[in-house]
Amino acid sequence: MTTDYKLDATLEIRKYLWDQILTIGILDENDYYSDNIGEAIVPIIPVQQSPELNQFLSGKSHIVYDKIGMSYEDNWAICCEQVLFTIYSTDVSEINQIRNFMTDLFRRMDGSARDVNLWSEVSDKFKFYSIFISDISPTGPSEELQGFLSADVVLEIKYSRISDTNGRFI
Repeated sequence: MTTDYKLDATLEIRKYLWDQILTIGILDENDYYSDNIGEAIVPIIPVQQSPELNQFLSGKSHIVYDKIGMSYEDNWAICCEQVLFTIYSTDVSEINQIRNFMTDLFRRMDGSARDVNLWSEVSDKFKFYSIFISDISPTGPSEELQGFLSADVVLEIKYSRISDTNGRFI
């Protein structure tokens, strides 16, 4: 069996966050539908925004994310990462709503990890142990996108990737 090194815990968190945002109705998937590609764009995108996405997200609230690996703890099987989510919107109340929702969703540490693990769409290649809010920035004018406001939410995640008897990812 070949290991898939494209699998990433941050992508699992992204899928879970999008599902939860849709479930409570903060954003409407139909607002991100593209006739050009015949499907909705998930407005939680990696930091390297493609210029093509600008046409789909123009003027619409969206989230850009990136991650940074942290040092491993005494137990090398536990991966530690921080994930930066930058929320962009022209409406400060929508930023507040998304930020408050993310705080409620991810502030419970092992309880938040348990919810992600129980979510039916999460990959069977990961087990999350702890997810919590490590930092929240104030809302301010975006330096990247003119006319938008932005705010950051930083998650700290601890997880393991399922491995073989030698400790290598499967």
